[in-house]
Amino acid sequence: MASHHQGGADLLSRIALNDNKAGMEGLDRDKINKIILETSKGSKFYENELKKEQQVNQRIEKMMEQKARITKEQLKQAQAEVDKLTCELERSRELGRVIVHVDMDAFYAAVEMRDCPELKDKPMAVGSMSMLSTSNYHARRFGVRAAMPGFIAKKLCPNLVIVPTNFDKYRAVSAQVREIFSEYDPHFMPMSLDEAYLDITEHLEQRKHWPETMRTYHICDAKTGIAPNMMLAKVCSDKNKPNGQYRIPPERQVVMEFMKDLPVRKVSGVGKVTEKMLAALGIVNCDQLSQQMALLSLLFSGTSWHNFLHISLGLGSTCIERDSERKSMSTERTFGEMSDAEEQYSLCRDLCHDLAQDLQREGLKGKTVTLKLKNVKFEVKTRAFTLQYAVCTEEEIFAAAKDLLKVEIDSVSPQPLKLRLMGRYNTSCYSPSCSPLFL
Repeated sequence: MASHHQGGADLLSRIALNDNKAGMEGLDRDKINKIILETSKGSKFYENELKKEQQVNQRIEKMMEQKARITKEQLKQAQAEVDKLTCELERSRELGRVIVHVDMDAFYAAVEMRDCPELKDKPMAVGSMSMLSTSNYHARRFGVRAAMPGFIAKKLCPNLVIVPTNFDKYRAVSAQVREIFSEYDPHFMPMSLDEAYLDITEHLEQRKHWPETMRTYHICDAKTGIAPNMMLAKVCSDKNKPNGQYRIPPERQVVMEFMKDLPVRKVSGVGKVTEKMLAALGIVNCDQLSQQMALLSLLFSGTSWHNFLHISLGLGSTCIERDSERKSMSTERTFGEMSDAEEQYSLCRDLCHDLAQDLQREGLKGKTVTLKLKNVKFEVKTRAFTLQYAVCTEEEIFAAAKDLLKVEIDSVSPQPLKLRLMGRYNTSCYSPSCSPLFL
């Protein structure tokens, strides 16, 4: 167990000031972090974060032990596998779509300031003493941010006004904004009340033939990213914050240049834990991610390193989900009793093979892999994992499925997992126009 002093140092990496957000540039990090740490100590929030941090450190320790055992031959074989998959992904690269990611700026706070103008000149946040949802720019100058407990925010900024959340009001405003989105893409994909993806490829094509009088556009407080795929569009929307646009042209070389120096943490889906584990391997930006891909394929699950590869190549989904296109495919087998782990993994792969064949026959790809298990007591369990990109091959489906199965096997260890049914579902399947790329 780490000492309390060491625990505090560990904890800071989890709860320290995140000054990536707009309005938080140039703050006194040391001063703010000291207040955050001192105010947190003894709270449930602190203890919970400390526990999580210690778990991550244990994972890193285990990973480094595993790394020390890797041979040159293993690395060579891994590199060959990485090169093969890279070639396949490059062949599927699509640059023909224009994807927009819109992120409304400090949305809940903006709505509250609209309804109560006197708040505009005060540091304010939306949420409660236990957790904040967002903060305005005056509050950000003190280091107050979303996902920070209100009691810590009050220490950083004693004059902070905390307004309780009012989701009915935010939903109503979001509905108005979505009406505007639908003018550009009737099938846009909302991610939350204040965030959405739009595919404006067809809109731009139609717009070419419009008379000058129709060429109007809407201006709103939002960050907008424009790029050939969804992953890049989201990263772009964070570039010229708070109320700006950033566009990546549809050229492979430009995409690769953009990715090179990009910090891995800037990519959606790479959280604090993954960031810290990669940093332990000396990987901070996407160029380093690319250079170490063979090593990563030996240290991380198939699902994870495939994601890393998509990121390093600047690949993302070019197909915004349309509800009307969704369908589900499944395959399952019932048997007397199976308690041998190797047999279970083997059956799991067989089911993935069958499912991959079905998907390919229909010309479909899927994103969510669901494992269904029935034990000898006839209890049914399902576990699901949503990939960051659509897949249709046996290897890619099995990479996710075996991770799900491992969780179940480990959960009853040292006892064997006794099964009488195993099933595999691939939900959210889409038409062939959906490239198997990182979202």
